Amino acid sequence: MRAGYSGSGDIHKGESLVMHGAAARPIETIRIGDKGRIAVPPRYRKLHKLSKGSEVLLVQLGETLMVVPSDVTLFRLCERIQDALAGRGVSVSQALKNLGKVRRRRFQRLYGKG
Repeated sequence: MRAGYSGSGDIHKGESLVMHGAAARPIETIRIGDKGRIAVPPRYRKLHKLSKGSEVLLVQLGETLMVVPSDVTLFRLCERIQDALAGRGVSVSQALKNLGKVRRRRFQRLYGKG
């Protein structure tokens, strides 16, 4: 079993895993179809008020790819993060390049080396 998750080690189509913790959310696998399209399961479309033509963002953080409903608030947050990084003389590409190392150090601080 993967740390932080409940369920089997493999996720199969239609199965969900649940992350433990304050931000617990189901994790579900979907398949990429013809022409690279993905279908968002109905419960997520309803939860996030997504319908045909709704815009979503693909956000890449290191090796992680997230599908995020397009939101003006998120867009503004991204701008603020970029401005904060620029104010410290750090480019977005530099920040992303170091993300894996920072994530590992944070994980080790929280959970110990293992």
